[in-house]
Amino acid sequence: MVTPSASFSAALVVEDFPSLERDDKMEMPPDKHREVFDLAQCGARAFRERRFDEAISFYSKAHNLRSGDPIILSNRSSAFCLISQVLRERSAADSEYQPLNGLDPTTHAELALKDAEKVVTTHGNSPRPYLLKAYALILLERYQEARESLLAGLQVDPLSHILQTCLSDLDRSTNAAARARCPRLDRTDDFECTLCFKLLFEPVTTPCGHTFCRSCLHQAMDHGNKCPMCRTVLFIGPRTYPISVTLSNIIQKNFPEEYAERRSEHENMTYAGIDLMPLFVMDVVLPCQKMALNIFEPRYRLMVRRIMEGNHRMGMVAIDSATGTIADCGCEVEILECEPLPDGRFYLEVEGSRRFRILRSWDEDGTCCLVPALFDNFLLLLFFIVGTVLLKLNGSKMFLYQKDHKREEI
Repeated sequence: MVTPSASFSAALVVEDFPSLERDDKMEMPPDKHREVFDLAQCGARAFRERRFDEAISFYSKAHNLRSGDPIILSNRSSAFCLISQVLRERSAADSEYQPLNGLDPTTHAELALKDAEKVVTTHGNSPRPYLLKAYALILLERYQEARESLLAGLQVDPLSHILQTCLSDLDRSTNAAARARCPRLDRTDDFECTLCFKLLFEPVTTPCGHTFCRSCLHQAMDHGNKCPMCRTVLFIGPRTYPISVTLSNIIQKNFPEEYAERRSEHENMTYAGIDLMPLFVMDVVLPCQKMALNIFEPRYRLMVRRIMEGNHRMGMVAIDSATGTIADCGCEVEILECEPLPDGRFYLEVEGSRRFRILRSWDEDGTCCLVPALFDNFLLLLFFIVGTVLLKLNGSKMFLYQKDHKREEI
């Protein structure tokens, strides 16, 4: 915490309330003016003797008689500031032997700020209210606003030595406090997921007390509903289970660069982009054909979750019976409906949209990914389908023209 410098405290002096003879405005009756003058004098005397509670009481009574007076408000703001500073510097031993029953230092500082702002609003042609406002803001640890208040006071009086001194002291104190902050924490195993051995991303803490990445726990629970660490049965759904907000904030604050990398890595796996597509190896699907699927294998459950967080599209392809490998061509399908079932399975309804040819494919997390060459041109797609049908028809005619013993051999 930055404490107000000695230059601030030295500037907090009370201003004498004008006597009846010196008051040129004469805004109230003489008897009332004399009463306010006596209260202000008693408050100034208590202030100089460092009896700030009594000074605040006298100034408050005077303010009730003459509301909005800038001298009374400024003097009371000074008293609030100094009593807040005294309470902040009070030792623990003094508080133990002589407990305090009044307001806390923060409340005193807020009251000082309120009085100073009133004076700035009504009589902002003097640098003193800006100084009082800055002092109160420093006590409230709002250092940037305090600096702005001092700069505003310098606009009113650019040659004010006390404002210039206080501003330089404030800049020096805040810079020293910034340098004295705790060094950045070194990353330890406490912030790593025990499943992927990477920095925790969207951490979730199980009822048994272990913490994992949300996606890692979700993937682990595809194989069983037990904690990966202690094997405790978990009656939770990782899809709706809340993340540990406090732990997530700690990680983001202390490791912002690494957390940004983890976020980027997660998004790259989820939103593969237009050049990549997850592949579901099952059967032939044609454009505009609809199909219902029951996804139960853990590797395909993970794939479906990533697809539903992305563009809801995947590729479907069959196994080539001649080679026993994935066919060269497949069909891109869009997931129209995805219903998670209580046991972890997914009920999907998909519709074929366009065919593609596989340029390159590889395995990732047990499933296949590919770089497709899409048949975007409708005429090209139509020619492809017509050509396939004609080949099948020609093959059928040739089969019919064969002799009986040739057909039996075929």
